[in-house]
Amino acid sequence: MKRWTILISLTALLLSPSASSFGAETPLKTINVAVPAVSLLQAPLFVAIDAGAFKKYGMDVRYVLTGARTIQALVGGSVHFAQGVSSRTVPSAVLGGADAILIANFVDKLLFTMHSAPEINSMQELKGKVVGVSGIGGSTDFATRLALREAGLVPDKDVAIRGVGGVAETVAAMKAKVVHAGTLSPPSSFVAQKAGFKMLFDMTSLGVDYVSSGLGVKKASLASNRLEAKQFLMAMIEGAKILKTDEEFSLRVLTKHTRISDRELLKQSYNYMRPYFLKVPYPSFRSIKDTLDILAKDLPKAKDADPREFIDNSVLKEIEASGYIETVYGK
Repeated sequence: MKRWTILISLTALLLSPSASSFGAETPLKTINVAVPAVSLLQAPLFVAIDAGAFKKYGMDVRYVLTGARTIQALVGGSVHFAQGVSSRTVPSAVLGGADAILIANFVDKLLFTMHSAPEINSMQELKGKVVGVSGIGGSTDFATRLALREAGLVPDKDVAIRGVGGVAETVAAMKAKVVHAGTLSPPSSFVAQKAGFKMLFDMTSLGVDYVSSGLGVKKASLASNRLEAKQFLMAMIEGAKILKTDEEFSLRVLTKHTRISDRELLKQSYNYMRPYFLKVPYPSFRSIKDTLDILAKDLPKAKDADPREFIDNSVLKEIEASGYIETVYGK
């Protein structure tokens, strides 16, 4: 009888909710993640950290701000993951011989806007002026070049493009009149708007699918530690779910990480971004194809590249097939 009592007790323990959590006595593994900037595009990461989602899998996740060098930080091995890589940065790196792959993407639209000093009334009036971006070679740089070409302007010839270090730094450069305009994402776009800068161009009007919030890892790391990548992505999916459904918690997280205390401004940014976060964050092959077609103007290798070279959906497929996403969101 005693043996059956012990067996039942052990079974109950194994099936309890706490059984899936990482043991409190086991030290957490430090996981470093590169992010280009503290923007809402990377909010699933910030929410997952503050909600304790990574700790369930024994991870102490810390992010490092890397600006436009996010993909370089991943390839160089100084971080385990890169959150915020794009359909521009990953193919460019891989075509250059680097080891990198996209395993998820939380936003598939080009959610950037260009803002300018109030006296500038059109894109054409940027001729002979300077536009600020987070960094040369990053997503804001890519979006800026697209917008300028759409307006009939030649980047680097008609308009100078200057990397200033981040989206918040771009707003600061605009205020200091170091640049005449800047390409931004929320909440910095709303900060600029509130400060009196004019929105000149909305990149969503370009109709380009784009990996704006991609999760990147090295292929070698994925092969040697697939479980870690899977669990990291599971925690990110939980973070995205909380972000989409718990406004109050999300706003507290955003206040902490962006260091913006203006609640109305953050709420405006949050409400703008929330519908764009994907429940099942597959990087789309169309977004890679769209980007490769544009990259081919400056990078000849992109012309004949296969989008499948830059995406590995197998980890997310495993997660989806297990029913985890439906469990997290609720049916």
